[in-house]
Amino acid sequence: MDFAIEHLMAFVQEKWWIILIAAVVLVIIIKVVKAIVKWLLVAAIIAGLVLYGLNYEPIREAVDSVAEYSLDAAFQAMTGEAEDAEYTIEEDGSFTVVSKSIKITGAIGSDKVTVYFHGVKLGEVTITDAIRSYIETAQGASQ
Repeated sequence: MDFAIEHLMAFVQEKWWIILIAAVVLVIIIKVVKAIVKWLLVAAIIAGLVLYGLNYEPIREAVDSVAEYSLDAAFQAMTGEAEDAEYTIEEDGSFTVVSKSIKITGAIGSDKVTVYFHGVKLGEVTITDAIRSYIETAQGASQ
């Protein structure tokens, strides 16, 4: 259901003019057409807009490809920045690893971390061998 709302919001933001045209058509139909036919047309137009909005994916595809590219770039940067990274343990039991362009936060013992690349949150990912190696290298360099 979360993706459906995201698709509808993207549709509303990018295709607001279609909704405006549909609203004008609906007002004309309500003023001109009488009885059951009027409400069938209204329902058909609203259903069409909702179905179109639910299937609206260009933004989601673009965001996914940018996030995938950013994660790849972050993983490549990890190999070069691991020696200079600073590992700190927070009071709440979480840890933070910070280098020139990468910041990783997570809970100790968890299999998930949040990755930031150049200050932009890329999302929560499962710890891979590359991330584990980066964390361990930063841990060793900070001691």
